[in-house]
Amino acid sequence: MSAKGQSIVFILSIVGAILIILNGLWIAYTGSPIVLSSYPVSSVTQLFNMTSINATSFNTTSLRATSFWARISLGIPGYAENLWLALWLIIAAINLLCGILLFVQPKKQVSLSYLVILCSMLSMPIGGGFIIGFVLGIIGGLVGVEWPRPLKETFAGKCLRALKLDSSLFKAVSIEPKSLSQGVWLLIAVNILSGLGFGIYNLTLTKTNNSFDAVFKVLLLGQVTFDISIFTYPLIYVGIAIMKWLILSTLIYVVGAKLLGSKRQFNEVAPVVAFAYVPVALQVFLPLIFSNQSVQWGMAMFIVTNVWMILALVIGVRQSLEISVGKAIGSVLFCGGIYWIIDYLWIVPYLEIPGVWFILKPATFVLLLFSIGTILAALMGTFTRRKTA
Repeated sequence: MSAKGQSIVFILSIVGAILIILNGLWIAYTGSPIVLSSYPVSSVTQLFNMTSINATSFNTTSLRATSFWARISLGIPGYAENLWLALWLIIAAINLLCGILLFVQPKKQVSLSYLVILCSMLSMPIGGGFIIGFVLGIIGGLVGVEWPRPLKETFAGKCLRALKLDSSLFKAVSIEPKSLSQGVWLLIAVNILSGLGFGIYNLTLTKTNNSFDAVFKVLLLGQVTFDISIFTYPLIYVGIAIMKWLILSTLIYVVGAKLLGSKRQFNEVAPVVAFAYVPVALQVFLPLIFSNQSVQWGMAMFIVTNVWMILALVIGVRQSLEISVGKAIGSVLFCGGIYWIIDYLWIVPYLEIPGVWFILKPATFVLLLFSIGTILAALMGTFTRRKTA
């Protein structure tokens, strides 16, 4: 491993492991995971105006929220204390040891990097080193696995560049031969993360609709709910994501090749679309935050990550098809409009995909918005073929 590559992996892994250990020691000192609230409360009743409470049957529909309130939980109550805490601290110590060995024995960087990734993932029950440690550990491990590539050329580095809306990334993936297969793996990873986030969040939300005790544990103690059903979400999301990716990539390719005269092939456009989906992976953090207006928070996360994705797509389309910003925006408006109709009027409702979705009704209103988007796309020159010399 080169000195520069070795130092990057070493620093990221070591700092991440130290933060994880500190997070665990904090829990050992306080006796419970860290729960940050938007303002201090001591009971659920302080969050709501109680219109009616049945002592034997509690339903959150009987509550009316007076204001928005949210909490962030750095750890999972019930899995972060006592013997569980001892286990996580041992794993965190192994993580730190692997980080040190990456510097001492760089020839074993691949196997050690995989261990760093695994140990960092297992840190989430105790808060993942205030989340920062988890992120640094994952990045450091992924960079170590792909050594001797420079950081920006690794899988993790490309994902970070996509989040930064780095235009040079989208230009590069449109011409790299291996980008198509990498794009498929990226979609799988993104939707596994997104599916787990929404699965845990929806299951926790369902529990709070049935029990006052569950509301107390979720909102004030930071608890989340797990069972085997959460693993159905990633499987469903991956299958649907591949289908939607192919639809959107085909639409953009047809507009670029047939209307704008681009010489890009489908296998050069599709990776760009795949990397635009990277912000959706942030939905894995959805269960960390819970509020007394749960559906609104889930919708806010959905909207933010999808708007982020749209911005990445505009930049990617501009770089891939080598067109102006106006034409790129117009292309995304037109293709995205068709994609939206197929996705949210047909795929999501008829396949009954679980999750939080932004579905506009009635269908005539959606068609009206699509017409407006098409007109704007035309004004931006989307349907004007480029002049050839």
